[in-house]
Amino acid sequence: MSSRVETHYREENFQELDMSVEVKTNLRRKYRVQVTVAIYREGSLSYKSEILSPAFYSKRAEARDHIRQEIRERLAHSRFFRSTRLDYDLVRYTEEASCNTYLRYSIQDTEI
Repeated sequence: MSSRVETHYREENFQELDMSVEVKTNLRRKYRVQVTVAIYREGSLSYKSEILSPAFYSKRAEARDHIRQEIRERLAHSRFFRSTRLDYDLVRYTEEASCNTYLRYSIQDTEI
């Protein structure tokens, strides 16, 4: 390529890159709560599902407060307990202890 063509090509790419940066600056960061439900039968993972809350939070602290409130309510009004496993927040044991349900809460950030 001649240097004139290369320069023109670089300028076009720079303009495209610059436009994509402009678009991203208009986006706002929002946070959502994700709940992971896992069922272990006799110590082996048999089911796992991840659910995103439909609510968006403008601050991470708001999403964290939602998680704290959710955990407080589950501990007070259900058969869930604090999990001893590091990768989950809550656990519900069956009477036989052969099928346990674990919950994990996390915060997902998105730009909208």
